[in-house]
Amino acid sequence: MSAAAQSISQENIPAVVLNSFQLKFPNAEDIRWKLKDGDYEVRCKVNDKLNEVTINYKGQILKYHQDLYVSQIPGVVLKTIRSKEPFFDVGDADKFEEGGRTEYQIEFKIDGKHRYFWIDDKGHLIKYRKELKDDEIPASIMEYIRTNYGPLDDIDRAKYVIENGKKYYIIAGDAAVFLFDDKVNLLEYHKDLPESKVPSPIMSTIHESYKDYDIRDADMTDRGGVVTYTIRLEKSHKNVNVTFNPEGRILYVK
Repeated sequence: MSAAAQSISQENIPAVVLNSFQLKFPNAEDIRWKLKDGDYEVRCKVNDKLNEVTINYKGQILKYHQDLYVSQIPGVVLKTIRSKEPFFDVGDADKFEEGGRTEYQIEFKIDGKHRYFWIDDKGHLIKYRKELKDDEIPASIMEYIRTNYGPLDDIDRAKYVIENGKKYYIIAGDAAVFLFDDKVNLLEYHKDLPESKVPSPIMSTIHESYKDYDIRDADMTDRGGVVTYTIRLEKSHKNVNVTFNPEGRILYVK
């Protein structure tokens, strides 16, 4: 288990760690150090922008996060964004470096709906997420939901996602979440359940194995026809999440 980060004053930072930081950020201001799992985490501001770095005891930089000005976004990153959204005003831009990889995360809104881009330093799209208006949801998806699950009266959120070259639609509403691919195949279905809808074999197992616990939440998940139920149980302010198959067998506990 990861230990909580502890604040530490700069005079207690090893010289090799401090030198590594000062070489990278000679003009840093508002510097705050923490020690976590043997590594040194530092937050600071450079030109009024947040920077976060994780440095090990050898002075090696493990992770780096930089809050960017728009002028600092590379042209290849902007070009990739414009291939999907020709007109935009950047709302937030961040740069992340870890394990030899560099990634840019860009966020903005169009007509009140968020767009998120994750792009590497070569301009390759890693992930793209677009919040959809109700009328942007493909009619074939809404028809599938209506035919198989009944009408979706209240859409809480709808997203279009591209990740690792694959395209998805996420539709949430009426205590349910649907994940479709771009061919309108349902990949996952999640449903928040009242206790009365938890299958009786699962309730029997709970009464036998967790008889002193109260049910705080219940969810059903269908992944490609494989159905599981995850029940959050509580006893004396202690929570445990137990996943069952429909026959009441415990699959795993978290």
